[in-house]
Amino acid sequence: MGANDIKFRCSSLGYIMTEPQKKSELLSETCKTHLIDCFVSTKYGRKEEISGKFLDKGNECEEDSITLLSRVTKHFYKKNEERIGNDFISGVPDLYKGDNIKTATEITDTKSSWSAHTFFRVQKDKLNPSYLWQGHGYMALTGAKKHTVAYCLVNGTPQAIMDEKKRLAYRLGAIDPSANPLYLAKAKQIEINHIFDLPLFMNQNEWFELDNNPNEWAYDIPKEDRVFTFTFDRDEAAIESIYKRVQICRDWMATNLYKSFE
Repeated sequence: MGANDIKFRCSSLGYIMTEPQKKSELLSETCKTHLIDCFVSTKYGRKEEISGKFLDKGNECEEDSITLLSRVTKHFYKKNEERIGNDFISGVPDLYKGDNIKTATEITDTKSSWSAHTFFRVQKDKLNPSYLWQGHGYMALTGAKKHTVAYCLVNGTPQAIMDEKKRLAYRLGAIDPSANPLYLAKAKQIEINHIFDLPLFMNQNEWFELDNNPNEWAYDIPKEDRVFTFTFDRDEAAIESIYKRVQICRDWMATNLYKSFE
């Protein structure tokens, strides 16, 4: 595979579309770093494992977010698994409206927020530019006229809660956590920070032992308050700028990477 065969993933368009600090340069350092990573992956089959508690929740709770969005919007969504592409980019849009993914009228991408704080903070900010470029990539592939980013606040996983409690016990040096009042108070707060629909959480995880008293639980957040959407329209100029940047990236890779390792 050569540089001109590379199709950039829609989820990575934010990297290549980052503007360089100097006007005399065509590509930013962020973009060049990503291109090097793409080169290593395509030529040598090496892929870095990207992980972290925020990303893990997004992956593990995706179906819960789709279910929550369906309940709140009263539109049944089903996760799309089909990867689509053109000569420049490829991607797997999460959700869509229309007869099929290739003729979708609207694309929706879910984002599972880590906490109530991170969820409500996004509502005051402008949309993350990476999500904007990702959405235009999906619209370019499907012909959709609108793209929606749906932020969803869903329960954390039992594993995430237990991991937080283990880190807490380690920090406090609690040999017997159940006998440590400070640990118990903070452990209860961890549950409060991660659970927003206790009946659903316990229905899905009957084996889980709460430190909170479920009969005194008063921390659920209504489902309608746990979805925030940001919708924007298709912009042909933005899509064309993606294609132009892809070709610049391919030319840079051909000159600076592929020729050097022939």
